[in-house]
Amino acid sequence: MKRSVKSLLMTKVPKIAVTQLVFLSVLLLKAAMPASCLTIPQIEDIFYQYDVPEEEAPDCQAESIDVHLCPNNERIPCGPVEGIKDHCTSILGGAESVKKFQDISPEEGKNALAGCIKYVGFHVFDLDHLACCESDICEDWMAEQFEKLSSEQPNADDDDYYAVDDDEPDDFHEEF
Repeated sequence: MKRSVKSLLMTKVPKIAVTQLVFLSVLLLKAAMPASCLTIPQIEDIFYQYDVPEEEAPDCQAESIDVHLCPNNERIPCGPVEGIKDHCTSILGGAESVKKFQDISPEEGKNALAGCIKYVGFHVFDLDHLACCESDICEDWMAEQFEKLSSEQPNADDDDYYAVDDDEPDDFHEEF
């Protein structure tokens, strides 16, 4: 006659040993979890750092942190800003959690949602995003944007190009 493991544990092993076994199992499971799991307050603290003017923003986070901050879908960072905002809302705890940032002006270090959008987004030319999340798709997209921007700028080799040095005062003769 075969007995189940549960029945053996309940009859042969004292209850305190079962409790210890369960406790050890939980500890082992926790130890197996990645050490870099971030809480929502920790994620907010990271993104507060990026809610500043571009020149004051720190370097991007390490890859081990980006795993928790960046979207799995590589199209999101260079897609519509609303998609970036949806991603950021999600990792910051949802719509209810981010309501507290609605009336906070960006670039003051107090708006984690704005910092997240800036960190994740690839709209570097028009929205001062930082493009911190790895994305081959968005790298290609950004190269295309750069090409478009370059083609719109006058070229110094063009005959019609006239460079103006606005940094120096003009030295006109008095007769002008």
